[in-house]
Amino acid sequence: MLPRAIKYLTVLGLCIASAAFGLPTDRDQPLQVAADNAHFDEKTGIATYRGAVVIRQGTLELRSDELVINVDKQGNVTKTSARGKPARYQQQVDPKKGLVSAEATRIDYDLKNEVITLNGQARLRQDGASFQGATITYAIARQQVDAKGDASNRVQLVLPPQPRAPRKDARP
Repeated sequence: MLPRAIKYLTVLGLCIASAAFGLPTDRDQPLQVAADNAHFDEKTGIATYRGAVVIRQGTLELRSDELVINVDKQGNVTKTSARGKPARYQQQVDPKKGLVSAEATRIDYDLKNEVITLNGQARLRQDGASFQGATITYAIARQQVDAKGDASNRVQLVLPPQPRAPRKDARP
């Protein structure tokens, strides 16, 4: 059971990383942002969107109450932080698999350090497998997943049953 659990933890970790990048065709699609309010401070490089925030690009969809985007002086996004009750994310990362969906009170993506953090009632799902805890952190470059529970939210992993191979001695 342990090797199978490690396999699924690795797959879920890769799902988080893939979710950060999505299908190659997603990047070629227009980025659509909708919110009740938007503010950009050019001096600090911080853009803040509030109120029913929805971002779509290809198969990616992010919904939150607030989204903060940090941009460096060259115009590159360095960090994003989505907050909600919960903030929700979904994306098709592999055309042969189902959507990856994630939700948490806060979803942070540090592009510079390549770290994604789901914080506060964090949950990640794909193809019947789910992983949840108080915090789930994925270091993309190191391919490491860390999950932490708290007093009311222990780390949980749910694995779907594997299809059994037909027995060679079975008769039709």
